[in-house]
Amino acid sequence: MDPQVSGEWFVSATKYGPLVHARLGIAQENSGKLVTEVRKKAREIAETEGRDFLIMDGSPGIGCPVIASLTGTDLALVVTEPTPSGLQDMERIIELARHFKIRTACCINKFDLDPEYAGRIERWCGERSIPVAGKIVFDPAVPESVVRRIPFVEYVSNASSDVIRTMWSSLWALVR
Repeated sequence: MDPQVSGEWFVSATKYGPLVHARLGIAQENSGKLVTEVRKKAREIAETEGRDFLIMDGSPGIGCPVIASLTGTDLALVVTEPTPSGLQDMERIIELARHFKIRTACCINKFDLDPEYAGRIERWCGERSIPVAGKIVFDPAVPESVVRRIPFVEYVSNASSDVIRTMWSSLWALVR
C-alpha cells in the first residue's frame, strides 16, 4: 500500500497569534493523521512562545479526526444544533470525551430554530452535569462576518456576540 497525502498543514500569523491550519486535497476525507500533525505543531509553537493556552477547532463528526482532535485536551466544547442528528452526534462525542476523561461543555447554536429540541438538549446535558456554556440564536450577521473575514465578535456588537463573550468567560473559568 502506498502512503496517501490527504492534505497539507500551514502556519499563518494573525493579530491573535499563530494559526496552524490545514487544507485537504481535492476529494479527500479528513484524516486523523493530519489533525494530529496540526495539533502537534500548534502545541510546539505554544510551548516555544510561552502561550497560556491552545484552542483547537475540532473536526465535525465522530470519526478518527474527532479522536485526534480530543487527544490531550483539557476541555471540549461540543457545539450542536437543535436537531435529532445534532443531539445524536453530541451524545457520541461527549461519551467519547468521557472515555478519555476529558471535561465537556455544550453550546447550542441556532437554538431558536427549534426551541423545543434545544430544551431537550439542555435537559440531556443537565442530567449528565454537562454545563451548557451558551445558547446562540441564528444571526444573519454571522455569514456576513465570515464573508468579510472579520471575527463575529469584532464585526458586530449585539445579543449574539454578547453570548459568545460570556461563553468565553465561562469556558475560561472551567479550565482554570
